[in-house]
Amino acid sequence: MQPTKESSETYQDWADGIDVPVPPEIEALKAGGLPGHLADLRLRLGIQRWPDGAEEHFHAKLGDTLREVMEYGARVLGEELLPPHAETPLDYLRNRVKGHWGEPIQDLRLPLWALLASGGSRRFGIEYRLDVRINARWGVAPSNPITPRQLLEAFEFSPAEYSLYHTHSKDPLPVDTPVHLHRDEHFEAQKDGRYGSNAVAPRRGLQTIEEDVEAVELAGTTARLLTANGQRFVEVARFVIPSPPWSAATCRILVAVPSTYPSAGLDAFYLGPGVTQGGTVPNQGGVAQIAGEPWSLISWHYTAERPWNPSRDDLASHLAHCRGYFLRRGVR
Repeated sequence: MQPTKESSETYQDWADGIDVPVPPEIEALKAGGLPGHLADLRLRLGIQRWPDGAEEHFHAKLGDTLREVMEYGARVLGEELLPPHAETPLDYLRNRVKGHWGEPIQDLRLPLWALLASGGSRRFGIEYRLDVRINARWGVAPSNPITPRQLLEAFEFSPAEYSLYHTHSKDPLPVDTPVHLHRDEHFEAQKDGRYGSNAVAPRRGLQTIEEDVEAVELAGTTARLLTANGQRFVEVARFVIPSPPWSAATCRILVAVPSTYPSAGLDAFYLGPGVTQGGTVPNQGGVAQIAGEPWSLISWHYTAERPWNPSRDDLASHLAHCRGYFLRRGVR
């Protein structure tokens, strides 16, 4: 028998009681679907940090997806899922049936009613994993502690090409000295730079500049594409720099995008007006009028030993490279 609008009130005891058995009419829904008038029925659910945290309680609608259930539960536990706002988090949602935890739920698009109709319970756990970020790339650290070499390799950065830094630090992490990680920790993988002429880039990879801009925005960087005098640029606002020695804690930078990006790689950058170091801009290669403003060209390039590699590098790694100018990372 399908539930009717008139009978929906009879489900209130079940909605309020986490351990009340699923009504037979709800179990029968797995073959058909949820009537619209029951989609907003709010159920009391349990949530805890997997595997043995204290259980907290919250409410979700019968028609909510398990992704929404997971998000509500994370709010109650007071720790957001990572990466932020991701459709599929790196963290896991688990369901506990008869005192036993199931495997991580793979399809978070599944509605809550479908899980319950197929024998699931109203008790959930979130497995908060050791999620960290290098540049704009999120992943789960395979061990803790871990050496920078192992962490770079786990994130598909070659230790022969990149140095690993704590964000805003000028000193590279010793490649074979273990570091202790914490969840949501951010690192920067940078090809150490030099002052001088441009390096020649190999053949292109697959990424587009639009995809790269979207990736750094999702990672929290304020970036946009613009065109001036027939040249495309990526403008990054509120780029964090050390103050002192710089006159401000943030700046704006422009990165010129070659028409054949990424086979022709990103190189150097322009510094926006109003930010100096002791009244001057070190290694300024000239001033260009771009979109009505004076921008200082910064002669900051890749070393011959670590040139731009389109199959590895992207806008995020180049921004880490640009930050190296302000911190004097790896200068030779």
